[in-house]
Amino acid sequence: MAPIIGVAFGKNIENDPDNNYLRAIKEFGGIPVTLYPGISQDAYANIDGLLLTGGGDLHPNSFGAAWHPSLIYVNEARDNFEMPLCRQVLEENLPVLGICYGIQIMSVAMGGNMYQDIPSEYPKKSLPHKIKRGDSAHDIQIEPNNRLREIIGKSSEQVNSAHHQAIKDVGDGFVVTARSPDGVIEAIENPSKDFVLGVQYHPERMIQTAESREHRGKLFKAFIEAASG
Repeated sequence: MAPIIGVAFGKNIENDPDNNYLRAIKEFGGIPVTLYPGISQDAYANIDGLLLTGGGDLHPNSFGAAWHPSLIYVNEARDNFEMPLCRQVLEENLPVLGICYGIQIMSVAMGGNMYQDIPSEYPKKSLPHKIKRGDSAHDIQIEPNNRLREIIGKSSEQVNSAHHQAIKDVGDGFVVTARSPDGVIEAIENPSKDFVLGVQYHPERMIQTAESREHRGKLFKAFIEAASG
């Protein structure tokens, strides 16, 4: 039976047939159920896995910081919905995949903190992790002996990039499993759980080359298989 995947968004987008996240879940064998602030808890009572999707910036209240002038598209209602939801599914040991904003929610929900703006706060000269139009691109270095390395089967890979925030210190239970060449955290996971993995890039729209499509497919297939039990 196909697993039911809760897909978290900042608003109700269930009638959007072209959403990349919903399309990927369906393509690789899952049944997506959209979750958003204000929805009844009954909507996610029977999910088999949780996909935390990309979005805007986290409100700095979530990690005890002052407001940074670079912040855009902050949705505090979304933060306040997804962080307890994330903690709940972690406690239940359900499979979780976090993407961009999603990896940040995973970490902050467990006490991690953030660079609110890489260009102005990151202590080293950084890559262009975000450009004005479309996605940037850069390599990531994947550490050995972790779930991401097992899934992708490579020590390095080129990924897309569209973010100006990044994890500074990971939340409790998480370890860093990939970084970009400038040291920015690109993937984390919780090795004590069956499948809890977050990536800073956007695999749902990695479709431009055979290599990027392969990476996208491996990641979503592994997540859906984990949710299938």
